[in-house]
Amino acid sequence: METTISHTEIVEASIQDVWQHLLYKIDQPQHFVPNVSGVEILEKNEAATMRKMTLTMPTESVTIVEKITATPYLVKFEIREHPALTGYVDNLAVPIDAHTTRLTYTMCWLNKETNVAANNMDILKAAVNKSKQYIEQAN
Repeated sequence: METTISHTEIVEASIQDVWQHLLYKIDQPQHFVPNVSGVEILEKNEAATMRKMTLTMPTESVTIVEKITATPYLVKFEIREHPALTGYVDNLAVPIDAHTTRLTYTMCWLNKETNVAANNMDILKAAVNKSKQYIEQAN
């Protein structure tokens, strides 16, 4: 069984602009991730950022603690605390030309109890599309 899913969008922005937005997303995820209702940076240094983020949906609210690492042009969001899931999401930017970038998010979420993939393509697509829209509107 495949444990990862990916979604890619083409962003009308340079790799440098997309990269700066991916770094901004670490501290300000509400512009890029649907349903963010709270963010707290727990620790930040050159190697990584620890972030607590609350997501509020119509029927529930979930708080996640993530370890975030960034190396050009990849940002990894690794779940450290979640009530039901373990895993990560990668945000990868690849230049196409001077003004266009391929943005791919890869999700690998596993149910803690069953170790079965708990990926959600709707959530993944919504996150990539919200990021694309925010980056393109900012440029």
